[in-house]
Amino acid sequence: MSNSINVTKCDNELILIAYQWGASFELARILSGNYNSLDVTLDIEAGAYQGGVIVNGVNHPIPPSTHYLYLQPGEYTLVAIGIDWGGPQEFSFTFNGETYALPQNKNPTPDSGVVWTPSPISFTIPAS
Repeated sequence: MSNSINVTKCDNELILIAYQWGASFELARILSGNYNSLDVTLDIEAGAYQGGVIVNGVNHPIPPSTHYLYLQPGEYTLVAIGIDWGGPQEFSFTFNGETYALPQNKNPTPDSGVVWTPSPISFTIPAS
């Protein structure tokens, strides 16, 4: 059974990192904005880590897509980092059905930099 992340809002950059004692693994770097739509699914399964994905939708919508990522079996923590480059900001993803979101803010303070980091999320990659 895989762990699944579905990203539907990203203004401007969302970095997803899984870590465990002694190591971290970048799962995805998603770039978007300009009110472009996106629907990116990340399925995380047991296997050798092969790197993360970069999805760039800054200047165009990102059509629905699924990316398969692999981590060795074990206990992990997911960290999400929302970065805004200025102007409006908004982030939303579900992880195994639970929603994590920063609602749209057209006049944020601060208006740039790291603007959102939800609480770390624990998950397990079972042995296959």
